[in-house]
Amino acid sequence: MTNLRASKRPRSLPEKFKAYAVLSAALLIIGVGMQIEATPPSRADRCGDAGVPVAGCTDPAPPAAPPAGAPPWMAAVQQRDPAFAGSYLEMRQRILKDGAIPAKYKLLMGMVTDTIAAHPDGVRSLADNARAAGASEAEITEAVEVGYLYGGTASLVMGVNAFAGG
Repeated sequence: MTNLRASKRPRSLPEKFKAYAVLSAALLIIGVGMQIEATPPSRADRCGDAGVPVAGCTDPAPPAAPPAGAPPWMAAVQQRDPAFAGSYLEMRQRILKDGAIPAKYKLLMGMVTDTIAAHPDGVRSLADNARAAGASEAEITEAVEVGYLYGGTASLVMGVNAFAGG
């Protein structure tokens, strides 16, 4: 008669790891699926892209100008999901205000990040906001140089977008 029970030999460490990884992945997939089903839809989820007719939805109004100091892309977000845009702008304002780190330095940090991430509009916008918060041209220039130090020549080329008229 054949023994149908699993072998009693101990599993090796790679076998245990593989079994643990498969189980973890399955639990993650199930958990994410449950989270997606429990998340209420935003206007963007319910109404789809502009131009595609969906019952009960109207085309959104043209984007309004973003609030002063907000990133230029915020108008499009505001148009599609005003509640999300409002919460994002509140958080952004809280984070970027003067605190233990002055606002101008926080904006310069963001500018350096955008130079490394190759976001020319962000570099320009953040440099302008840093100027408005009191950053000097020398501080803007040094921030571009820091971006170069950590991001290389591509960051230096992107950082030139921070210079007035640049």
